[in-house]
Amino acid sequence: MKAQVRRVGRIMFSLYKLTASLEKTIAGNRLSCPLSAALASASSLHRAGLAIRNACYDHLPRLSRAASRPVISIGGIRAGGTGKTPVAAMIGEYLVSQGIGVAFLSRGYRRKDSACRIVLPGETVPWSAIGDEPALLHNRLPQSWLGIGADRAKTADLLAPLLPRRSVFVLDDGFQHRALRRDLDIICLHDSFLTDKLIPAGFLREGVSALARARIALLIGPPRDAATLFRGRDLLASRFPHLYVSVVFQERGHWVNARDGRVSALPPLTAPLLVCGIARPGRFIDMVRSAGIVPCAELVFGDHHPFASADFAPYRELLHNGIITTEKDAVRLSSLDVVQAEKMWYLTIEMHFADSADKPAIYALIERAIRRRFTFCNDVFRYEN
Repeated sequence: MKAQVRRVGRIMFSLYKLTASLEKTIAGNRLSCPLSAALASASSLHRAGLAIRNACYDHLPRLSRAASRPVISIGGIRAGGTGKTPVAAMIGEYLVSQGIGVAFLSRGYRRKDSACRIVLPGETVPWSAIGDEPALLHNRLPQSWLGIGADRAKTADLLAPLLPRRSVFVLDDGFQHRALRRDLDIICLHDSFLTDKLIPAGFLREGVSALARARIALLIGPPRDAATLFRGRDLLASRFPHLYVSVVFQERGHWVNARDGRVSALPPLTAPLLVCGIARPGRFIDMVRSAGIVPCAELVFGDHHPFASADFAPYRELLHNGIITTEKDAVRLSSLDVVQAEKMWYLTIEMHFADSADKPAIYALIERAIRRRFTFCNDVFRYEN
């Protein structure tokens, strides 16, 4: 049974990759009737597969297993572009501030091999060996552990003997990875979740009903979309009374040099080449322009694009102006010698809760979720066997 359920999961992941490759192609374009019908039929098959897979996990406990440490999953129901990795970093930073060890578990999407990989605190590993998002998390929290592999439960087992007793697994993009049980599910949502369709007709990995499995939902977007985000919050709160729903704004942070880590509050370049390869580039481009920067050109690639020097060959003259990019893209770009070190910068994105009371409330829910294995005493978490 376990093998069959995993096979269904692999088929769904293949559909997800197909959808990700189609996203840039079909965005803003009207699909032909035959193609729309074919995608709708495939979405129906996907829905049926989801129902079977979730029913198996709901009713057959042996299909999943618990880790030796608490597990907090950061995930989503949309394929890409909902802010999962920044939220994973935020939760990781909070846990570290509380004296808790953090081990990130990730598939390592688009890395060069599929072997299980363990990364220790302070260890330097090429992004191509672990994936750009795990590399970003490790850069943010160099004291963290990384477990990279498709089988997150197996990776957690390999990591467990290396971790301090007071540690938590943070599962990045893990909502659909049900083989590893979790103590808390946090869902990141885009404002289109109510109108989108299941892949491959749309970009939803699961329908909104899947939020019944979650405890916290974060609706993430720019402040200009506040009205839509608050409307979504109210709808979710009424449909899922158990769900703590919060609106989180993504806003421009500071500028960081990708080579030496220098930080600047002011734009470091005047007319740079803007480069990004993320799922939703529009938000990033708007943030850059709102800072008063007018790029000399905008190079937009697909999500997780493996940059190569050939990508920039037609823009040799413009490269003298320098490059502005995203934090995730900087992970992949910094190994290329396409511009001088002082001319490659990335923009950080800061997450701000629309309601200031939500942040401590969510951290309290995190504490409560992992208290089954930790005792909160004298303002310090203490591991309990």
